Amino acid sequence: MSPFELEAVVCGSQVPGPRPPAASTWPERYAEPAVGAACSMCEKDFTAPDIGWGLLLRRGVYGNAYLWRAGRVRGYVVVVWTGGHVARLTALSARQLAGFMAEVTSAGRAIEAHYRPVPKINVSLLENDIPHLHAHLIPRDPDEPTPERAPAFAHLEHDHQDEDGLQSDAAALRALLAYTGATHGVATGDGPCDDSVGGGSADPGGGAGS
Repeated sequence: MSPFELEAVVCGSQVPGPRPPAASTWPERYAEPAVGAACSMCEKDFTAPDIGWGLLLRRGVYGNAYLWRAGRVRGYVVVVWTGGHVARLTALSARQLAGFMAEVTSAGRAIEAHYRPVPKINVSLLENDIPHLHAHLIPRDPDEPTPERAPAFAHLEHDHQDEDGLQSDAAALRALLAYTGATHGVATGDGPCDDSVGGGSADPGGGAGS
């Protein structure tokens, strides 16, 4: 008898028996797709200046930065990994990780410079709803009812930004990011096996739709 069971008997409480394994409630659409399987993010045209929900701000080496069109938060930016299908941050090599996070940081600095003052930017890599690596950069408004909590995605997705204001913000952010419109290839040797850390399934050719 374990110490826990003995204490339960002495105290007259009932020792809980083994619990049956709980059935998974994780939706099938959240499951990580295999390389080459259908991915809603990989299907996007990352050469286009507008992919529907986002306006292209910068086409980077490792990811594209987009200004979010929907929602109520001005300056909401998403940086999407474009080096082939990768579902998790932990799948990247050390060099890929450093490059992708540098581009996320550059987007954050552009947001801070354009939307002054910005008290805080939340950076989220949730890997839940769309199993393709992407980072959310969310400016926080000090007038929010619960600024100490994570922003609700309903607040980020409901309604739409004013299109004229969105286009103006996008132009300013592109200038801050020194947007050139050129497609950059991933550095030679920066494939999934280029170092001992990470790896992943990134295509060293850099094509998100490949």
